[in-house]
Amino acid sequence: MENRTISIAFIRNMLTGCGLSSSYCENLLRRAGVDPKAINSAQARVSPTQLSQLNKWITEATGDEAMGHYLRPQKYGTFNILARYMQTASNVQEALERNVSFYNLFDYGFRLTLLRRGDSVRYRIEAEYGVVLNNWVYEQLLMVNHRFLCWLTGSPIPLTRVNLNYQTPAHSGEYHYLFFSDTRFEQAHCEIIFDEKLLKLPVLRSNQELEEYLAKVPYEFLRSNTRASSYTEQIRLIIKKSLPLLPSYEELADTLGLAPQTLRRRLRQEGCDYRLIKNELIRDTAIGYLLHDNKEVKTISYVLGFSEPSAFIRSFKKWTGMTPKQYRENYSAGPKHTDTQTVN
Repeated sequence: MENRTISIAFIRNMLTGCGLSSSYCENLLRRAGVDPKAINSAQARVSPTQLSQLNKWITEATGDEAMGHYLRPQKYGTFNILARYMQTASNVQEALERNVSFYNLFDYGFRLTLLRRGDSVRYRIEAEYGVVLNNWVYEQLLMVNHRFLCWLTGSPIPLTRVNLNYQTPAHSGEYHYLFFSDTRFEQAHCEIIFDEKLLKLPVLRSNQELEEYLAKVPYEFLRSNTRASSYTEQIRLIIKKSLPLLPSYEELADTLGLAPQTLRRRLRQEGCDYRLIKNELIRDTAIGYLLHDNKEVKTISYVLGFSEPSAFIRSFKKWTGMTPKQYRENYSAGPKHTDTQTVN
């Protein structure tokens, strides 16, 4: 059972402009266990595995790793070549320089730049003049390349900030899961920013490890050393183990060995807060029970710490747009395929 769900908006943005017919896309959604009617919902949730599966199937169907979102297709296998090129670099700086020079060889409609300003480094994406890119391009490129770099070094590469130049989306609360960083919209540029000291981190992965990694793409893109070490994820684990009781903020801070004000500051740096983490954990745990367990709704509500089932039902409907019963009836059938790979 996966321990997190994400907004269906990420799938909607991925499908927009992919070039496949609407009927074909609807069939892929059904195959992944996603209701096509929910694609435009502001509240519908999907699993990271469903997102990865659709990414894989659309890439295979189009032969384009950019799934129609770049000015020109990114031919199947291009990322594998880039990954091998970066894996032979000595450190983060060399790997990023290779990454930038590689992408800029192609007419994709954007340019990458690596900027050093003071004690910070900016990995920036800019659309070429006259080219309009889907927001998905910016967030996908920044997330994938950051997470691949974390994997190459075997170390979390914490981001100081993420800047995005488009309007704040309705699902902006989801972006802390992409970057575990302070993410700001309506900025002048699209970029990730981190401490220049991290440029010296060595690339550690062997050829064999890389081949095993590439065999699991795109599922591996959702794994991140930064995620595992983040305070967001640590708090999720603490809350889940504590249910049906909820630890106070002071108890959480004490468990993590931090002063409450320090924990607040660390969470702000990750683009999150305790209330959001708590609600997400309870929502995602509830979804897991509804889809993969036979517990009654009343029992689930008590397991999650609600004093009354009615309070749980109200909260769940606010989170997903459905009652727990409706959600179970609509989605418990699960994906209509056999190549599922769990993303923890």
